[in-house]
Amino acid sequence: RHRTHNTMRKSTSAIVLTVSALLALEGALGFIPASAFGPSSLMHRGSSAHARKSGALCLRAQEETRQGLPATGLGWEKRPASSLTDSKAPKTRDTDMKISQKGEVKIDGHVLAYDYLPGDGPTIFFLPALNQTRHGTKASALKTWCRRTGRSFFVADYYGVGKSSGDYAEATISRWASDTKQLVKYLSDQHAQDKVILVGAGVGGWVMLHAVQGQEQPLRPVVGCVGVAADPDFTETLVWPALDQATKDKVMKDGIADITWGGKPYTITKALIQDGKKMLLLDKGTSSIEVRCPVRLIQGLGDEEIPSETALKLSDALQAEDVVITYVKYGKHGLEEYEDDFKRIHFAIEDIERSDTKANFFRSLNRPV
Repeated sequence: RHRTHNTMRKSTSAIVLTVSALLALEGALGFIPASAFGPSSLMHRGSSAHARKSGALCLRAQEETRQGLPATGLGWEKRPASSLTDSKAPKTRDTDMKISQKGEVKIDGHVLAYDYLPGDGPTIFFLPALNQTRHGTKASALKTWCRRTGRSFFVADYYGVGKSSGDYAEATISRWASDTKQLVKYLSDQHAQDKVILVGAGVGGWVMLHAVQGQEQPLRPVVGCVGVAADPDFTETLVWPALDQATKDKVMKDGIADITWGGKPYTITKALIQDGKKMLLLDKGTSSIEVRCPVRLIQGLGDEEIPSETALKLSDALQAEDVVITYVKYGKHGLEEYEDDFKRIHFAIEDIERSDTKANFFRSLNRPV
């Protein structure tokens, strides 16, 4: 009996020490490694698969609450916060209804119109699809979500589009990418937003990749990219080969032409086609795109404008190791028909934010004292 009592006391002490160690680790890292919930720890051996799943969900709850994010069950469904977190920690972000600021900024002699919503960083910087203004469906929905969750948001009309100055016939991927780089710097200089997450839809995904390539280390103002049906190289590999000769002649002669692509009307220009030849990304082989930040790609399998395998080719060409592709069965090119289409973007952003938080911790370990 005495031996049994000692054994029980030792087992209880071991459990207390294990829980204490987990709490200490969680306090230092902001998360607990999933390996801590392996079959040899507090979970029963016979339910290791369930334990790992439950542990992962628990970790996500801890991170969301610790970072001030709403406890939303992988960003999708409401659920209670983790019991291991500090009870005094904020359960949601500051959701004061802030008003977006409309403004203009002069870059290389032309004026770009933008909307800026103050909030917590990283700033969510949205890059619209071809022929779309800053007030499109995705931009408006994303701004509403950022306002509701206390995030900072930024979107601007491209050169030659919407309220921005310039002739659309002279607009190019090169110019839009250069403008994006300078707008990122503008956010840092004028709004003290040192980190951004770029979200590019369609051609915005192409612009996004060129804007991030070769960004200076270790500053890395762009901490992640989200591509929604990103279509790099589409002018050269898809659109131009599919045009009839009469339309090609009109583009070369007049400099601009209206076409129908994927059942939708678009305006393409000679400048866009010719510049696109110089801005190709997917023709240079594996790990040829100098983008090393986390990347999340969302692609519809029912895309009527670009092949669904474009996301796979892009993933192979990126130097980044942290790349995740989400395929949406029956998803069209726009990916804005259902509420879940927008939730996938939200989850991708939250996932990058978590990756950045972890990366910041491990970088801090290597700093000299």
